Amino acid sequence: MIRSRLAVLASCGTLFFHAVLFAAEPPKTPAATPPALPPALQKAQAALDKGDTEAALKLLRAEADKGDAIAANALGEIHIAGRGVKASPAEALKWFQKAADAGHAAGQFNLARLLQLGGEGVAKDEEKSRFLLRTSAEAGYAYAQFQLGSYVESLAAHSEEKAQIIEAREWYEKAAAQSQPDALLALARFYDGGLGGLKVSAEKGFESCFRATKAGSVVAMNEMGVRYQKGAGIHQDNVAAIGWFTLAAQHGLPAALVNLGNCYETGNGVRQDFDQAGRNYSAGAKLNFGPAEFLLGQMIEQGKGTAVNLAHAYVLYTRAGAQKNEEAVKRAEAIKAKLTPAQLEEAAKLLRSGSVP
Repeated sequence: MIRSRLAVLASCGTLFFHAVLFAAEPPKTPAATPPALPPALQKAQAALDKGDTEAALKLLRAEADKGDAIAANALGEIHIAGRGVKASPAEALKWFQKAADAGHAAGQFNLARLLQLGGEGVAKDEEKSRFLLRTSAEAGYAYAQFQLGSYVESLAAHSEEKAQIIEAREWYEKAAAQSQPDALLALARFYDGGLGGLKVSAEKGFESCFRATKAGSVVAMNEMGVRYQKGAGIHQDNVAAIGWFTLAAQHGLPAALVNLGNCYETGNGVRQDFDQAGRNYSAGAKLNFGPAEFLLGQMIEQGKGTAVNLAHAYVLYTRAGAQKNEEAVKRAEAIKAKLTPAQLEEAAKLLRSGSVP
């Protein structure tokens, strides 16, 4: 269940701003029940739930003008998202700044990210952005801790300073202690590779990945499937892998759709079923996921579970090739030479429309 947006703001800050602008996967809300909102913010939440943005803005502005940082941060989110109002980075900046000045960790984080990206009426300021990110992380905001760890790790990749990769690990650990799913996945990777001063431990990597699934990470669900297939930190179990891939695929994760499709195509952990394989690859291809487009094209070229259709295979290889898949480019070129003028025209129409065969 998705908790009330303002209730989330009260406990850990806005989520929308992170998901839209910065996170590959939207950060998940923590499991703990957030503190009750003050009456005025409850009314603002009720107005938002009814779609009455004008009433919500009025209530939030009144509270923000009294110094309520939660209300100020919420106003920033509304204006950056353009929820019921024209999106305005400049207006969002004003409210995030107000929240940050009041020591609101989520407001500090959101201001940091806005200054990192800039926007209409907002000049980039990377130095201030880094300062605010660290301030938010030091205040205990889990998503800021993860992002700071990620930033420090990126610096470590271009440096021989061991202290940086250790610092990255420490920030991941702080965020993971709050069940921040992205940090838990990062820690799993650190255990797998023995990074940041950690000893290699596939078992601890598995445990951290599992904790990320409990925190709601769909990416971690897919990763669990991979770990069960490989027997990484757990006994190998291809049937269990199918369960995890299915769970992640039900959430629409393209990589999971491909992994599940591959299991059906090869009969790995499940009875071989080309029709089910094609359905999963097709779902991934409709999300413009290159590997899914390539594998679906391959099935259609080979006539697995369907009639051979070189025009459709050509379209899918071409789409995959546009995502820097060199093998797909080669196959598309080879098939193109075999197509009739009518087939080429059909393929061209499909490519122009963006449709998946």
